[in-house]
Amino acid sequence: MDTNPDIRAGSPDGLSHSDARVHWSAWVALAVLVLAAAWFRSIDKGNAAGATLLGAAGCLALILPPRERMRALPWRVRAFPRHLDSLPVFATLLSAPGYGLNWFHGVNPYDEVVHLLSGALAGVALAALVGADGRSRRIDRMLRLGLAAGFAMSVVWEGFEWAVGIVGDWRDTWTDVALTTVGVVLACVLASRPSVVRADAGRDL
Repeated sequence: MDTNPDIRAGSPDGLSHSDARVHWSAWVALAVLVLAAAWFRSIDKGNAAGATLLGAAGCLALILPPRERMRALPWRVRAFPRHLDSLPVFATLLSAPGYGLNWFHGVNPYDEVVHLLSGALAGVALAALVGADGRSRRIDRMLRLGLAAGFAMSVVWEGFEWAVGIVGDWRDTWTDVALTTVGVVLACVLASRPSVVRADAGRDL
């Protein structure tokens, strides 16, 4: 099992207050999300405006706490780069028009694009968590990891949609699963630092 004594111990890694600050890109994305909510309100989409603001609040609750100094969290989560704070906000922004303007149910590729890009955002996050120890991994290992994580994540999400009654037919469901998984795999491989030098490299996560 990987360990990172500096991060697990708390302050000995020399983190400054600026290291624990939310990245500016996340603030920009949050501002755009709030503006989207205001626009939904201006066109009488009150439910969409409320849901968008709720999503912004959820993103803020996720990224605002100083995770670097929260010892109860796994060290990989504590080491998650601050420049990726905007990932959950971008994911929320991607879906906002779908609910606010009903694009998910229109005759367009919006739903497919959202699943592919959401998977890609998740893949970037996965690569950052795996690579927190600074070690390189083989490309085939990152591919398998992305495939497993992407498939599991998309199946859970489609199960949630089925449970709340918003799932489409089976072709739509498996298209969504496939696109999300592809997005995770591509981003996980491309955003990581894979190594092909040794066949036994990267045996541990």
